[in-house]
Amino acid sequence: MTSWLGRLMSRRIRFGIAALVLYFCLHFLISRTLSLTFWPSSPSLLRKFDQVIVGMATNKATNKTYLATTVSPLATVSNSSPSTMPTLAPGSIRASGLVSSNLSSCPEDPPGLLGDKFTVLTDSSKAPSWLELEQSLPFVRHGGCQPDDCVAKQRVAIIVPYRNRDAHLRLLLLVLHPMLRRQQLNYRIFAIEQSGTTRFNRAMLFNIGFVEAGKIFQPDCFIFHDVDLLPEHDHNIYRCGSKPRHLSAAIDKFGYKLPYETIFGGACSLTSEQFRAVNGFSNVFFGWGGEDDDFRNRVAWPASRYPMSIARYKMIKHNRDTKNDPNPQRVNLINKGRKRWKEDGLSSLQYSLVGVQDRHVVYFITVEIPEAEVLRRAHLS
Repeated sequence: MTSWLGRLMSRRIRFGIAALVLYFCLHFLISRTLSLTFWPSSPSLLRKFDQVIVGMATNKATNKTYLATTVSPLATVSNSSPSTMPTLAPGSIRASGLVSSNLSSCPEDPPGLLGDKFTVLTDSSKAPSWLELEQSLPFVRHGGCQPDDCVAKQRVAIIVPYRNRDAHLRLLLLVLHPMLRRQQLNYRIFAIEQSGTTRFNRAMLFNIGFVEAGKIFQPDCFIFHDVDLLPEHDHNIYRCGSKPRHLSAAIDKFGYKLPYETIFGGACSLTSEQFRAVNGFSNVFFGWGGEDDDFRNRVAWPASRYPMSIARYKMIKHNRDTKNDPNPQRVNLINKGRKRWKEDGLSSLQYSLVGVQDRHVVYFITVEIPEAEVLRRAHLS
């Protein structure tokens, strides 16, 4: 009797163990199948997954691995505590993670463009909140998006210098994201924010954006874009060509006419190779004015432009920012720019990286610029 019960209990134990093993195997296979089947088509699940990835990157950033590297050998790096914005480890979120090599290339002329038949808000009081902006742009992740049904011709980074222009940035994002999606671009938008009390240096922020965006996204094409310029026509394609392109040729402030023929400010596009070939922007233009004309002198002229009926922009009205008064030395700096361009630019960047934050609709990259040291190195102080 005892021997029979022992054999019975042994069979039940073996059966139970086998059942448990089978259960866990089936559970793993079903979970794996569901995740592969439904996650790519579910924005809400993808957004939750992104937040987990961002959280992991933020935790890793407490070791300051991101602050330990810069692309420019002359860039200085801060070892102080980062700001309230979390810092991401470089390459922690790959922008091309969902690209399928089985898709064909996107057409040269995107089929879903609207021309000028879309709304452009210029009233800062009507700018959406950050939450409203994110909710209105569910297709945007990590500062941009990419086509679902074709492979974009270029990877495009939009670099926006920024300080104390929160409402203007939100209005710009409200216009840019839907337009760039219609243009079937693989793109990311980077707001390069200058912190601290030194005078604003728009040109150096462009250089910094070029360096830092390259760590995250590895673009082929860069759009250097003012925060207060809103495109009005989506046939103004934000891609790069064989020549540098001046995108914002017709601005409402100037009656949609060129104030002078060689103007190259506002918004322009250059490939990575073109930008490196001219050593980027000058770093010595602190305060307002001069850096665009200096940059034009570096670029092979004439640059290309779309027709004036397409290259149209509205400018958001605003008062000049504090710490951005006209630079009294700008004319002298422009005149001497040809002599120093090889030593003044990407090759001589100096800045401290404060923090990087993925806010879904834009990447914030916050930096401090040591004005006195930059001018001293350039023998201007």
